Amino acid sequence: MPYRIVADENIQITPELLSISESLLTLPGRDIVPSHLVDADVLLVRSVTEVNEQLIGTSGVSFVGTATAGVEHIDAEYLAGRSIKFASAPGANANAVVEYVLSVLAARGRIAEILDGGAIGILGYGNVGSQLARVILALGGQAVVWDPWQKVPAALKSPSLEYVLQQPIVSLHASLHDQSPWPSRAIINTPLPAGMPAGQLFINAARGELLTDAALQALCARGTDIVLDVWPDEPAISPRQLAAVSLGTPHIAGYTLSAKILATNMLVEALIGSSVRAARKKVAVQEVVATDPSATVAIDMMGHQGTSVAAWLACLLLKSYDPEFDSCELAKLRDSNVRPSDFDALRRHYHLRRELRGRSVLMPASSDVLLSRLVSALGALPEH
Repeated sequence: MPYRIVADENIQITPELLSISESLLTLPGRDIVPSHLVDADVLLVRSVTEVNEQLIGTSGVSFVGTATAGVEHIDAEYLAGRSIKFASAPGANANAVVEYVLSVLAARGRIAEILDGGAIGILGYGNVGSQLARVILALGGQAVVWDPWQKVPAALKSPSLEYVLQQPIVSLHASLHDQSPWPSRAIINTPLPAGMPAGQLFINAARGELLTDAALQALCARGTDIVLDVWPDEPAISPRQLAAVSLGTPHIAGYTLSAKILATNMLVEALIGSSVRAARKKVAVQEVVATDPSATVAIDMMGHQGTSVAAWLACLLLKSYDPEFDSCELAKLRDSNVRPSDFDALRRHYHLRRELRGRSVLMPASSDVLLSRLVSALGALPEH
């Protein structure tokens, strides 16, 4: 028996999802209310929808899925008490976020630093943080990681949060939670830790509430190079917050076609796997990358001989994705408060990026072996 599904309109509608749908109602995530769920079997959301007793009420919803890794918007205890199945999509957008961070490094002129063995401090060692650390190491850099909730390899483990924040580049990838003894909400607050270096690049592509507005302004006052994809008061952004950043994007670090397809199909797989009403073949989520049509469109780097390795790699990353474009779109709203509706519209109409991973990179036959190694480290395919 097919399912009656209510879904956030920003969830990718895949053939696998359609194949199990009797009906499919898509709505803005913030607008989903109990009346929409009266006849629903399945609710699929993203991070903007609070799923709790007030929303589910007396509906017949038997499965809730969030197409995100974070689950702070889900009252899992309530769902369990109602015997409502629940699934999330951990890792679905990990590569997308890692590529976003790498493109930020390229846009802010920090690739050479990594190739020369420079360090990046990584706060959080989940799916994104651990993958970012692996890529940084493969590129020749150092990763300094702090995450008291995860088992971090000794060679990467920081002795303290303060030491991570003293690195020349810092990237936040912690989940948002209030669990003792190490809650992550407002983990970057004032007063700022001592020893944060001048000229530091500070990136938050995790959750906006990891960083307080006061800390954002303090970082700005000390001249930190700030890049935010998520915001302290999201979905509202003040002109002062926009003015504090070098690059600012509207929570789209994980918005690639491959990531969205993978997230949806992970939920479909979880639904079918937990269902007693449907006996369908499980979705092979590991093959999703191959369903991205642009995976076969090569990136042409034939005309970039004679540049330094760092400049060549930065050019490749920015050809794949240049965050400056999305930052300019958000900056157009700088003269006024960015309203939630403005923020949501930018996400709703976002043209999904294509990932570098799995794509061919056209290179001259005479290319340095090092360049081929670096391309492979990014998950791309060097073609001579």
